[in-house]
Amino acid sequence: MFVFNHFNVDDHRISLLLPEKDQAHALFQVVEADRDELRKWMPWTDDTKSERAEAKFIKYIQGRMVEGKVFMLTIAMDGVPVGMIDFHNIDHADRHAEVGYWLSSRVQGRGIMTRSLKLMIDHGFKSMGLHKILIQVDSGNHKSDAIPKRLGFSKEAVFKEQIYFHGEYRDFVEFGLINHVNSDDSKIGK
Repeated sequence: MFVFNHFNVDDHRISLLLPEKDQAHALFQVVEADRDELRKWMPWTDDTKSERAEAKFIKYIQGRMVEGKVFMLTIAMDGVPVGMIDFHNIDHADRHAEVGYWLSSRVQGRGIMTRSLKLMIDHGFKSMGLHKILIQVDSGNHKSDAIPKRLGFSKEAVFKEQIYFHGEYRDFVEFGLINHVNSDDSKIGK
């Protein structure tokens, strides 16, 4: 198990781990327990029907990570997976990426996702050389849109009827954060 980073919340150890197939069982259990809530916001929920499907997804993500297309981490509390966070749609030429995240409802409200995202932002700007990080949130998901607001992201756009989900078109709000520390492009990667 490779620990990317860790921090403490209350009396719990939060670890950001590279995804591994042995996490599939625990991640699937979280999805099963929170299926109704996750289904409101996450289109992939209906496709996650078994531990085997979760293991297949992890194997797929590992391949995408090797290709540099995705950077995903499992969020674990006291060694037990409770969610995931990732960079996807990584654009190396224009140096931006989008963030996605989800967390078990039983551990929400403790600042875990905010701190996890902060570590991802630091990694994206300092290690990956990103210039901009984007987050798209369903306009009705107020818990999720509070996180980028808390971390200084700016609301950049509202995409009306952006996605067809559960029989209706849904609006997405896009938030962006620019790396002003490395705004001189000639310095990045040197």
